[in-house]
Amino acid sequence: MRGSPLLRTLSVLTVLLLAAFGLSRLTTGTDRPVVSSVEIPVETPSAERKIAYELSLSTTATEVTLDIGGSEVTASNTAETLSGSLAVEDPRPLVSLRIAWAGETPGHRFAKLRIEEPGKETREHVFSSAGDIDDIWEPEP
Repeated sequence: MRGSPLLRTLSVLTVLLLAAFGLSRLTTGTDRPVVSSVEIPVETPSAERKIAYELSLSTTATEVTLDIGGSEVTASNTAETLSGSLAVEDPRPLVSLRIAWAGETPGHRFAKLRIEEPGKETREHVFSSAGDIDDIWEPEP
């Protein structure tokens, strides 16, 4: 072995003392103020809000049922456009649409739904099917 055993022992003790000093600084409590938990106010949705809708149909339907967040509207022998507004309580309403088309001729049919909610962007969705439509849409918040 090279070097003096006394010198090596002193250098190891110095390194250990420096490490102990560093650890004691990290683990000792300081007089920093303790931050208590902060309450974040949770937005409570208004009890009821109006969502305006416009449903455009590709052809005449014998029955249309539109359900937005539990509020439902039903129409019979509907022409090509159905519009109005529904009172909805759910902050993220689920849209359900059922359409029974008039006539027995086969073909591709569609319905375009546009919903407008105050304070949010207008959202649109196209429902399409070769026959009657029975579909669900979950709009993005």
